[in-house]
Amino acid sequence: MSRIIIIQGPTASGKSSLALALAQKINAPIVSADSRQFYKELSIGTAKPTEQELNIATHYFINSHSIYDLSLTSAGFMKSGRTKIKELFETGHKNVIVCGGSGMFIDALIDGLHPSPSDPKVRALLHSEWKNNGIAPLLKELESKDKETFRRIDQKNPMRILRSLEIIRVSGKTLNEIRTIPKNGIGYPIIRFCISWEREMLYNKIDNRVLSMIEDGLLEEVKKLPLMDNLLLQNTVGYKEWYAYLREEESLENTILKIQKNSRNYAKRQETWLKRYKDLICLNPKHETGLLEQLLKHL
Repeated sequence: MSRIIIIQGPTASGKSSLALALAQKINAPIVSADSRQFYKELSIGTAKPTEQELNIATHYFINSHSIYDLSLTSAGFMKSGRTKIKELFETGHKNVIVCGGSGMFIDALIDGLHPSPSDPKVRALLHSEWKNNGIAPLLKELESKDKETFRRIDQKNPMRILRSLEIIRVSGKTLNEIRTIPKNGIGYPIIRFCISWEREMLYNKIDNRVLSMIEDGLLEEVKKLPLMDNLLLQNTVGYKEWYAYLREEESLENTILKIQKNSRNYAKRQETWLKRYKDLICLNPKHETGLLEQLLKHL
C-alpha cells in the first residue's frame, strides 16, 4: 500500500538527516516541505542539503524556484506536490517521505486548502504597490474589505497581507467566506513523526547552527541578494536581519544575536504548530535507540 511518511518539526532538530537516513534505508524519494529551500538562491541561511546529500537520495522541491519569481504559495505547493507524489506512487514507489518545517505547507499538501483564488497579474500589481507605496495603504484596504482578517493578521508580515488581498480582490469574498468551502484531503495514508528535543538543547543547537552559517559565508550569500527590494527575503529568518546591518544601522555582533533570537522564536512557533496533530509520533533524540531505529519500529 502507498504511504506518505512525514518528518516535520522545528528548525535544527535534525529532520533532514533523519529523512536522508530513512530514504537510504527504504529506498524512498524525499519531497521537501521547507518553504525557503525551494529557492535556488538561498542555501546557507536555509540549511539546505549539500550537493552530496542531494545525490544520496532523490529530492524534489529543492532549488525548484527562484526568488526573482513571485514566491510559491501553499496552494501552488499543494497542487505541485500532490502531482509529484501521485507520479511517484504510480511509478512504483511504496513510500514517499515528506520532510520540512513549514507546517502550513505540509497541512496544505496533506489536508488540502479551502479554495483560495489567485491571479499572477493581481499578485504582481500588489507587489508593485507594496514596493512603491509601502504596506500602510494595503493594510487600509484590507481593513475596509475584511475587518476580521485585518484584526487577526500579523501586520508585520507583508506576504500574508498581500496574499489575503489577492484572494479578496480576485474572489470578492472575505477569507472567512472562503473558509466555509470544504477542503479536499490527499487521499493516501500518512504516518507523522517529529524529533522531540528539550527546549534548552534545541536552542543551543539553533545558536550553534547560526554560528556555523556565519562561518560558512552567510553574509557573503546575503550580499549577492536583492534584500532591499525582495518581499520574500524581508520575511525570511536568517536574511531579513541583515537589512539594518547593510544600511550600517546595526553591528555584526548584534545582527548575529538577532538571527539566533528570531530562529529560536521561529522554532517555538513550529513546536506550537505541532500541538494540533493528534497522530504525531515523537522520537526521543536522547534514547539509547537511535532515531532511525525508533522510526522504523512504527513502519
